[in-house]
Amino acid sequence: MDWFWAAVVSAITLSGQGLAFQQLQRHYRIQVYMTYIWWGSALVLALVFLRPADLPVISANALPLVLAGVSSFTGVYCFNRAIRVQTNLGYIEAVIALRVAVTYLFSVIVLAAPVEPIRLLGVIGVTLGVFAIAGALNLRLAEFRLDWLTWALAASLLFAAMTIFVRMATDGGIGGEVATVVVLVVSGSLFFVSSLLSRSSFRVEKKHVGLMIGAIAFAAVGNAANFISYQLAPNLAYAIAIDNGRIIILYVAGLLMYAERLHRVKVFGIALTFVGVLLLS
Repeated sequence: MDWFWAAVVSAITLSGQGLAFQQLQRHYRIQVYMTYIWWGSALVLALVFLRPADLPVISANALPLVLAGVSSFTGVYCFNRAIRVQTNLGYIEAVIALRVAVTYLFSVIVLAAPVEPIRLLGVIGVTLGVFAIAGALNLRLAEFRLDWLTWALAASLLFAAMTIFVRMATDGGIGGEVATVVVLVVSGSLFFVSSLLSRSSFRVEKKHVGLMIGAIAFAAVGNAANFISYQLAPNLAYAIAIDNGRIIILYVAGLLMYAERLHRVKVFGIALTFVGVLLLS
């Protein structure tokens, strides 16, 4: 699988992951369900991809992997706090898409990635498109609640940091799939410790077991595909821009689930995002 299709798979499955988070937080604390989901998906991926021969390269890249895990833990927590308030996840994902600019500059300046005009135009198109979907091209304070927006902005910066640390680790010789396992273990462990400190119950009701298993499956496939795209993409921002296609999926899901009115500016954003994805491909 090349980086483009890995990013497409990531966009679809991580949309399912976000919707599962939205449902689970109605019944459980963030720390509790994230412990199950991150450790569960790490176990699935470890059984498929992890081999004893990977241990030396994991050790050699321990620092960026741990930093990526910490960034994931804090970023995912902020994301879950944002979706607690804002029901349409497309808006939140649009704000988080600001990490494209951060990682693009990092790739060009630090990683000496090539500047390709057509793909640069694609990144710009996707970025403008997701802003339009979120109403950012017609910004009114009434459209945004500062509580969810603050959490989403924090998640954006933290996910950008996670992406950069993962790329450092993969440049150090570790595979994207193995990096995913380590980051999920580190992040899940931090959620577990947080659950213990807050004395949270780990009991899951029988009626929610299927939802939890579904979330684990989405997380396993989505995060593996995401990290593989990070590893293979010539520029980190390209993979992230296509992965941002889940903004469209989640925005439409929000329309259907919450009967939100369709806005012309946001429809324009959907079209612009698709154009950007085509340029990037």
